[in-house]
Formats: sequence, C-alpha cells, structure tokens
Amino acid sequence: MKPPKRSMRLRTRLILTFGVSALLITSGISILTYFLVRGNLIENRDQSALSVASVNARQAERRIFEGATDQAVRDFLSNLRGVRAESTAVLRVETDWISADPVVFVAPDSLNTELLETVNSSSTDGAKMKYRMEDGTPVLVIGFPLATRNALYFEATPLDDIEDTLDSLADTLMLVSGGIFLFGIAIGFWASRRVLFPVEEVGHTAKAIAVGDLSARLDVGNDPDLEVLASTFNQMADTLEERIQADAKFASNVSHELRSPLTTIMASIDILNGNKDLLDENSNIALNLLNADLERFRQLVEDLLEISRYDVGVNALILERFLIVEFLKRVTEQRSSKDTSIVFLFELNDILIEADKRRLARVINNLLDNADYYAGGATAIEVQIKDNALIISVIDNGPGIRREEQSSIFDRFARGSEGGRRGSGTGTGLGLSLVAEHVKLHGGSVTVSNVNPDGTGSKFSVTLPKAVK
Repeated sequence: MKPPKRSMRLRTRLILTFGVSALLITSGISILTYFLVRGNLIENRDQSALSVASVNARQAERRIFEGATDQAVRDFLSNLRGVRAESTAVLRVETDWISADPVVFVAPDSLNTELLETVNSSSTDGAKMKYRMEDGTPVLVIGFPLATRNALYFEATPLDDIEDTLDSLADTLMLVSGGIFLFGIAIGFWASRRVLFPVEEVGHTAKAIAVGDLSARLDVGNDPDLEVLASTFNQMADTLEERIQADAKFASNVSHELRSPLTTIMASIDILNGNKDLLDENSNIALNLLNADLERFRQLVEDLLEISRYDVGVNALILERFLIVEFLKRVTEQRSSKDTSIVFLFELNDILIEADKRRLARVINNLLDNADYYAGGATAIEVQIKDNALIISVIDNGPGIRREEQSSIFDRFARGSEGGRRGSGTGTGLGLSLVAEHVKLHGGSVTVSNVNPDGTGSKFSVTLPKAVK
C-alpha cells in the first residue's frame, strides 16, 4: 500500500498563493505594458518613416533628370534626411541601382523580392515591409514608384534601436515581476502569521490540554470574528476538565473505598495463612489462589490510587542528589532475583542525578517487574550519558513487542498481545503507565524498542534531563 501523500502546510499554501497571485498580476500587467509600448513605438516609427520617405521620394522625382550622373544622384541621396541618421536611401534609375551607403544597404541584394515586385507594379502608392537583413539587422523598408525615368525609390530605416529598447523593457519588467513576486511572498508570510495566529493558538492550547494542562484556555483578544470559536473551544475544554476531574475523583474514591474491605480481607487471610497446616489439600490450593489474587488486587488498588493522584495533580517531586549507579545497585539488591547486571562506563560511577528517589525506584522496579512477568526477567540495566541527559535502559531477551504496539504499551491497562500469555500474568496493566507518569513528572521520557533484528528482546529506555557531575 502506497504511503499517503503529504500535502503542503496551510501556511505554505497561503504564502505561495500570495506570491503566485502577485506574480500572475504583475506578469499580466508587464505583458500588456510590453505590447502596448511595442505597438506604440512601431506605429510611431512607421508613420514617421512613411512621412519622411514620401517627402524624400517627391524630392528625388524632381531632382532626377536626363543626364544626371550616378555620382550626382548618389550625392543627392546621401544628403537626404531620414527618420534616423542610419536610414539609407536607394534609387533604381531604369536598370541601374544606386545606394546612398552601399556598405550598409546593398541594392538590390538587400531588398526583399516581394517588396520590390509590389513597388514595381504599383502606379502611385508605395509599399512597406519589415524584415531582417542577412546580418540580422531588423529594418523597415518603404518604397515608392517614380514617374521620372522609370525610377523606384526605397528608404531603409533600421529598427535595432526599437528592438534594444524593447529588450531593455522586457528585462526591466522581468526584474519588476520577480521583485513583486518576492514582495508577495513577504506579504503572504506576514498575512499568514496574522491569519493563522488563531489556528496556532488553538493548536498550542489543545496541545497543552493533551499533555495534562487542563487549565489551558484559548485567548484571541477582542476579535469579534473569533469570539465564537474561542468561547466554543473554551466551553469544550471546561466540559473536558470537569469530566476528567470527575473520573479522577471517582477512581480515587473507589480506590479509597476498596482499601478498607481489602485491609479486612488481607487480615483475615493472614489468619488463615497462620493456620494453613490445619487445612486439607483442597483448602490449601484455594488459599494459595486467594493469596495470589488478593496480592494482585492490592497492587491494583495501590496503582489506581497513584494514578488518581496524577489525574488530580497532587503529585509533587521530592528532589535529591545521589549517585545513579550506586542507586541502581541498591534497587536490584532488594529484589528476590539479583542476577541482573548493570552495564556502564567506569567514569559514570561518579555521576549524580537530581530526581525523586522513591519515584525513580518505582520506575526501575516496574520495568524489572514487567520483564519478570512477560520476558523471563531482565538481562541487563544499561546506563548512559548523552547530551547531559541520563539514559537508563532495562533490557530483556523475551519475545519482544510488536512495532505497532510500542506506541500504546504505556497506556493504562495496555498489556500488549503478549500480556495474555507470557509469564505468570500477575501484572495489573498499570505498571508501564505509572512509569510514563513518574518519568513525565521528572521532565523526561520513556520509549521501547526491539533489541534484535528478528524483533525479539525489548529495551525500555528512560531519559532524564537532570544528569549532573
């Protein structure tokens, strides 16, 4: 199955919308400006060149007479004024071609044959044509037929200045469009922060509530458009807080109410245990089962009381400084199974940790109990220091925990798919949840991963941020 496509963030889409909109608008204006300027320049050049060429053609018609030499005609053509200084006059007298500047415009080679035929066949009206010469120079060529001596008059005006102007204009418009695009991005970034501020506030407030701060509320100022959102969200948060507090109070009350009859039952069981030798075999079996279930029930009540204290927020840390390696040795020595090794570098012997001793001992014992119940016992406790944080890992060689269950195994009453069939099954389902709560109270985190590539073995790692030397 293909992984779902990740869409762009809302802020990114908003910023790009501003930028692309600015670019499209600017590009449209730039294209319109370019073609308007281009059309205006070309039209003005056409009208000016046609007017000047018409006047020059009439002068040539008056000056061309029988017996005029080619040099005299060339001198006359050279003295004609065109629209530009680079304009070149060309004259065909009967069969001879004379150019004012043969280097710039060679006749008839530089003339377009179609234009030549049009002018030659015309009686009075002239013709014009734009094209590029062999060297790539754009020209506007205007031609008129002359009645005198079967002559044709042409005037070639270069358009390279207009082309250069249009190229410069295009470059300028492109730079302006790019600048407007960046300006649009900047405006989009500013606007997205303003527009998405309430959304971010909702996210931050919801995150605070999710991590346990039930007093967090949404404040969007005096914006009337957001008042409904804020009031609805805060009303939902109030309802959620009331429900959680009611559930926590209920769990706490139930746990307290269960302690009294549990104490009485435990005392009665102690009496039965004291007279165990007087009971028959079946009664002893029943008594052993009752002892095991009562012990599990007692542990469940204690865990529920501890969890309810977290829910109502009455837990507080009693911080002490102590040697972590020495502390772990004492914790393991107090357990019935003392074959768990502590793996650490020699220099960690003198590392101090600032933490609540009772809670940290509960964390380690719960992780070791979890390994006893479900993995045949822990094989090692590993101690590391990374980025001034202390990492304590409890490692076992059991069946491991499936990857899809590793994120939910610290939930309350979550024992995983292995919980129903591994070990003695005496766990309450709250041990790892209490581990997460104790570690969270210290500002740390707890994770689980598999040790071996085949998915066997588990490594529960507790990270505490207050390691000091």
